[in-house]
Amino acid sequence: MTWHEGPLAALDLEATGVDTRTARIIEVGLFRIEADGSARPLVDRLIDPGVPVPEKVTELTGIRPEDLAANGGAPAEVLAETRASIDALVEEGVPIVLYNANYDWPLLANELVRNGLDPLPAVPPAILIDPLVLDRHVDRYRKGKRTLSTVTGHYGVPLEGAHRAAADAAATVGVARAIAERYPKVQVDGADLVALQIKAHTVWKDSFNAYLTKVGSSRPPITEEWPTG
Repeated sequence: MTWHEGPLAALDLEATGVDTRTARIIEVGLFRIEADGSARPLVDRLIDPGVPVPEKVTELTGIRPEDLAANGGAPAEVLAETRASIDALVEEGVPIVLYNANYDWPLLANELVRNGLDPLPAVPPAILIDPLVLDRHVDRYRKGKRTLSTVTGHYGVPLEGAHRAAADAAATVGVARAIAERYPKVQVDGADLVALQIKAHTVWKDSFNAYLTKVGSSRPPITEEWPTG
């Protein structure tokens, strides 16, 4: 049995922006999903970030400032709960699935520091699974976007209520398992799975940067490493 046949955790965050250095988390969804698809929330909470929420974020997620004021927890409280749940998953050896870990993982790391909490565990021993990285690895030349909504359609995974943490988290696990079932070469575990994704991201990054140079694009090159952003 490899990782896609056992329990997985799914982590998805909604935030005030796309810059992981400055954005504030407004929703945390961390779920344990068993092999049979049954899910149990570990953390499923709104956060009142104490800063304005851009209208475009409300339009995208449906999360209104008044929802956060009425039902959002204090950042330090919810983030501490999230950090403790991640510790428990790492201790048990349950992989954590994140779609585009280079956003969620550094975003969470920065928020923990901002609130005076313990940093995230290293990767490994935390085992992260990023379906975006895996999809680029196994189907490198497929044309089109690689957003979660697009990739779920490609692999036949349902996605209802996109851009809310619970829906995105469940779909992310579905995509991860579908990739592993279709492409046995990613059926490796633990540190080997982390190493595979680090290498896959580097190959994609170098190839993408070479393309930018070839076409004379003014877009800055990709410099981020996986999964630290």
